[in-house]
Amino acid sequence: MSFVRNRLPAIVTLVIVIAFGLFGGLLATRVGLLTVPSAIGAPYGLPGLRVVPLGETGWLTWADSVAALVLVLVVYRSVRGFWGTWGAFVLGSLVAGLLRAVVLSQVAGAGFGGYLGYLVGGLIAGLLWGIALGWLPALASLPRRTAGRLPAGLDSMG
Repeated sequence: MSFVRNRLPAIVTLVIVIAFGLFGGLLATRVGLLTVPSAIGAPYGLPGLRVVPLGETGWLTWADSVAALVLVLVVYRSVRGFWGTWGAFVLGSLVAGLLRAVVLSQVAGAGFGGYLGYLVGGLIAGLLWGIALGWLPALASLPRRTAGRLPAGLDSMG
């Protein structure tokens, strides 16, 4: 039980990236403004953890899944409080955005200017999604109180 309680922010992050893997395409088509970053090469959201490829993307799915696992790993390694976990989520989403940008620029065969554009787009998208969703794992990192116990684990009755 303590493993789940101590690593709850990483579990919440894993649920988020699985949700982006399952429903990310639906999210991008339903919210039209999310397709605008994709039009300029920036990712439309956080990387999704998928088991099967989406369409004919092939190994791009694996690159997206690796970026999602990097995000989960960065949050897993964070053992700080609310703000530290939020910062770890933002950092993980920045790193995931950079990984996705590198892969997308290689697939597109972009030149130096395009490569820089992909990197900037990946950084901005990662930063925005990290700030927007980082509070969810951060809430999971808040300490819990148990009734009738002191923080040291001693019984309050004596």
